[in-house]
Amino acid sequence: MIVEICATSLKSIINAQDAGADRIELCQEYLIGGVTPSETFTHQSIQNSRIPINILIRPRGGDFNFTDKEFDIMIESIYNFKNYNVNGFVVGFLNDKNKLDSNRLAEFRNITKGYELIFHRAFDYLNNQDESLELLIENNFDRILCSGSTSDSEKGLEKLIHLKNAAGNKISIMPGGGVNLNNFNLFKSSNFNEIHLSAIDKNISLDSNYDIIKEIVEMSKQ
Repeated sequence: MIVEICATSLKSIINAQDAGADRIELCQEYLIGGVTPSETFTHQSIQNSRIPINILIRPRGGDFNFTDKEFDIMIESIYNFKNYNVNGFVVGFLNDKNKLDSNRLAEFRNITKGYELIFHRAFDYLNNQDESLELLIENNFDRILCSGSTSDSEKGLEKLIHLKNAAGNKISIMPGGGVNLNNFNLFKSSNFNEIHLSAIDKNISLDSNYDIIKEIVEMSKQ
């Protein structure tokens, strides 16, 4: 099982790779759900990382109904980050009817050829998820990060399993949101191939916690 850590600091990256995680989703501003990292932070992260890094492309917190100007900012960010040694990009957006725009999907896939492309938890807000799943498959997205349209993945497990079954081998469904030591085995026993978590203990810091990641990684191999 692939363990992906949402990292917002260099310490998080170091903890993740030292604890055996497989991949990083890089962003900043954890408390508002993550936004596009700065180029400086991205450069530092790549220098310090031995594991693949996917970059979150999100110009602001809040909803996922972006303006044309915000889409231009997202596209510009992708072109800038293509100058770095990144593994892929994480995007997500809805139109004013909470549906996907197939032209936008094709546009983002076209400019990220050769990179992994992931659709993030904006998927949880779509009102036609089965149709959206097919659109993402048609546009060659590699993965969907979602929580089953609830506040956390444990509550949305039944929906996540439905999506995984509907996706087959055409696209990966990666649970994320509220994944922790107490519920990890629910996802493992449901045969998900990938898992996403921040592994943060807010009582200690907003850095991803080495001990939590280490235990998750060990559980993933059992």
